Amino acid sequence: MKHSILDGTAADTFPASEPVRPPGRTPVRDCMSRPGVAVTPGTDFATVAAVLSASRQGIVPVVSDDGIVTGVVAASDLLAAYTEEDPGQELPARDLMATPAVTVTEDTSVTEAAALVAEHSLHHLPVVDADGRLTGLLSTHDLLDALRREDEAVRDEALALALTPGSGVAPGSLHVRCERGLLAVTGRTRTRGDAAALILQLARVDGLNGLADHLTWDQDDIDAAPGR
Repeated sequence: MKHSILDGTAADTFPASEPVRPPGRTPVRDCMSRPGVAVTPGTDFATVAAVLSASRQGIVPVVSDDGIVTGVVAASDLLAAYTEEDPGQELPARDLMATPAVTVTEDTSVTEAAALVAEHSLHHLPVVDADGRLTGLLSTHDLLDALRREDEAVRDEALALALTPGSGVAPGSLHVRCERGLLAVTGRTRTRGDAAALILQLARVDGLNGLADHLTWDQDDIDAAPGR
C-alpha cells in the first residue's frame, strides 16, 4: 500500500496541480443585514449614542443627504469624547466619526471582506452600492457564519464525489474536512489511478482554496502500466 499520489510519476500522468478556483463564493449581499438607521454629519452626540444603543451593532454609519457613507461612529468614539469635565454632548457626528470609512460593496466576497476586517481590526463594515450609498451592514458574526457555510458546502461536495459509485473509495476509510477553503481528504482507494482521478475531481470543486491529499491505495496500477 502506497500513498501521496502527487509524488513521483503520478504527477506527470495526472496533473493534480491544476489551478483551483478562488474561495469566497458568497457575496456580501447574501449575508449582510440591512440597517434601518444611520445618522447625518450634523446629528448630535446624544442622538448618536441612542442610535448605537438601540441598534446594538457597534457602529453607526454617517451618511450625507444623498445617502453616501462619509464615516462611521463607534461606541469607542463616543467613550473617547466623553469625560467628566467635558461630556462631549455638543459634538456632532462629523466630529466624532472615523473617516474615510472602510466599506465593501454588495458584490465583495466574504473572503475579501474578512481580510479587510482583519487588516483594519474592525467588527463591522458598511456595505455600499456602486455610488457609495449605504445599503447594509456586515458584522464579523455574519462573516463567520458565511465562511462556515462555504466550508460545509465544499466538504459536502467533496464527500459526494468521493462516495460516487465507481470512485474506488472504501467508504469506511474516508475522512473529509474543510477549514477556510482548505480541503483535507484521507482514505483508501482500490488503485492509485482511482485516487488520482478523485483528486483531479476534488481540485475542481468551486470555492476550494487548497487541497491536502492523504489518500492511500491497495494496488499501484500506474507503475505497473506498460512502458513504466
